[in-house]
Amino acid sequence: MVLTRGSMNRSRKDGGLPPDSIVQDEDTILADSQRLIETYHQTGPGAMVQIALAPCSPFSVTTGLMRETAVLAERHGVLLHTHLAETADENRYCLEVYGCRALDYLESCGWLTDRVWVAHGIHFTDGEVARLARAGIAVTHCPCSNQSLASGHCRIWDYEQAGVRVGLGVDGSASNDTSNLIEEVRAAWLFQRSHYGAKRISHRAALRWVTEGSAACIRRSDLGRIARGRAADLALFKLDELRFAGHGDAIAALVRGGAHAADRVMVNGRWVVEDGRLPGLDLPALVARQQHFARRLRAAV
Repeated sequence: MVLTRGSMNRSRKDGGLPPDSIVQDEDTILADSQRLIETYHQTGPGAMVQIALAPCSPFSVTTGLMRETAVLAERHGVLLHTHLAETADENRYCLEVYGCRALDYLESCGWLTDRVWVAHGIHFTDGEVARLARAGIAVTHCPCSNQSLASGHCRIWDYEQAGVRVGLGVDGSASNDTSNLIEEVRAAWLFQRSHYGAKRISHRAALRWVTEGSAACIRRSDLGRIARGRAADLALFKLDELRFAGHGDAIAALVRGGAHAADRVMVNGRWVVEDGRLPGLDLPALVARQQHFARRLRAAV
């Protein structure tokens, strides 16, 4: 897994989006980012845990933090991630606050490099898409979140034609209550198919985005395909539910029928899900604990 150290240091009192109570100062963020990299980040093929640095968005971090985070990532050879061009409001915000569009702002902070992948990437012009391709920046499409928030349409077929690497993501629980990656595959297939047509967008394209495309977003050439020399990562699904009855193509059925839960999952040669369960996990107890803390959080707000 790639774990991102998120950060926010521009609160509402400074003209940002986050409440004042949840931001940290720049020195604290940078020090903790370095601690996490030095403690947990692994390198090379087969690495099991990697750290990336992820200032949240132009709404929630200062220019100084964006630039220093890029310097820290370069020094330690780790990736950078942020949410960019998700809404039309974001470009307006960047024009008002920074005097430029979101991608121009990213470049001014030293982020226009192949070390970067961004979430959403909806409101890019054709010229900006070409710049993304030249820089080697990847885009993670989050179809359920984008539709839930009515943020717009990410033109991922155009991006691929321009040479931009495209993967799939779920975004966060604030805009995607299920956070189920296999469900994003069907959502992306439907969303993009309605825009580009049936001839351009196939079920295999959607599966490519979630496998090889997503591996490319995090620069992992050892992942994303079942092939000699790649990590032994497998997600196996049963097709014995009513939704799959009568299928003629098992691969198409996963996407078109809406697979929603893997029966078995192997990560680097080790089974981590068996018969739809995580061995050793008391799921009812975990759900009860989560509900307890969710109620406490709602009460506090």
